[in-house]
Amino acid sequence: MKKLMVLLILLTLGLFGCVETNEPTHPDQVNRLSEEQLNSTYIDWYGRHIYQQDRMYFYHTATGLKVRFYGRVLRISFHLEMKRHDIYYSVSKDGSDLLTEEPFIQKNADDVYEISFESYGLHTVELVKRSEPEDGITSITQLETNGYFVEKEVIERPHFLIIGASGISGHGALGTEGKPRTTANSSSLHSFGFLTAQAFDGTYEFVANSGWGLAFGFNDTSGEVNIQKAYEDIGIDSSQHLIGIPYTHEVIPDYIIVNIGGNDYSAVINKLSGFDKTEKIQEFKESVGNFILKLRQDAPEAHIFWTMTEGSLNGTAASQVIAQLSLEDQTYVHVIVIKQVGEDGDPEGANNHASYITHQKSAQIIIDAIEEINRQSQN
Repeated sequence: MKKLMVLLILLTLGLFGCVETNEPTHPDQVNRLSEEQLNSTYIDWYGRHIYQQDRMYFYHTATGLKVRFYGRVLRISFHLEMKRHDIYYSVSKDGSDLLTEEPFIQKNADDVYEISFESYGLHTVELVKRSEPEDGITSITQLETNGYFVEKEVIERPHFLIIGASGISGHGALGTEGKPRTTANSSSLHSFGFLTAQAFDGTYEFVANSGWGLAFGFNDTSGEVNIQKAYEDIGIDSSQHLIGIPYTHEVIPDYIIVNIGGNDYSAVINKLSGFDKTEKIQEFKESVGNFILKLRQDAPEAHIFWTMTEGSLNGTAASQVIAQLSLEDQTYVHVIVIKQVGEDGDPEGANNHASYITHQKSAQIIIDAIEEINRQSQN
């Protein structure tokens, strides 16, 4: 009888002990993704990213990954270089809302984030960075599960390219009036660009950082480094420099949302007068025209939404340029007036930027415009 009890206990331990093992149950199953495997079909990467130095770098805000696995635990190993602030990530477990789950905060040069579930089974984890490039250079060195990874799903979804500066990066969106911007109160996932993409279950790709301009901005008043050049590059580092690796534009967007120009005026144009000011305004207008034509060339079927607030100087200048485009180009380029900071009596965010409430209202304006375009295309 005692031998039978011992046998039963050993069998029980054997059956349940395998749940927490770090070894695959089959030679073809993978439970650890590192080095070249970070670039495998087991991971669905979001936004611009590049594999180098045995890790996957992702620079822009709203970049991240989605992974599926059979198991109970997932561990993600992060690396952080040139840190200026803690990095915030939004996390979704088995389809939960990225905007409501408790964020993961990367504080150290090397951190491991463990995500656990109540039961062993098929699980999905999404992790998306909501901080900006200026906050630090982020990368992932390894993913590991106590079970095994499953190939990513390939689902056809509309792709959104979101371009701009602090107005579209979610700078201060979760903060309150009079408070400074922090990575805790800022989130691109609470900005009108991301919210628009989310409404259509779209994929998204940001090219954005606070202080940047179309021709010149607070990051560089000389105009040597601007968002047009960032569009052609893989990313921006925390010193406000381009990484210097050309982006291949493999993913063609269906929709492009642009919010840029405020820094051109506040950093440079508004500080000038006379001929110098006129010359810089003309330079800005030329940049608007050239950038739109470049976007049209790269994605000729994409609808471009050039967003502005009512009466803004940069928006007015851009509108004048767009009005002079060819009829074909005007079919795909739309000037969209979004909400100003504090409009409708809504609260302001941190550092004189739009709050989450205002971002939601601005997103709805663009959503309505896209739905109208889709209705017209079906008629």
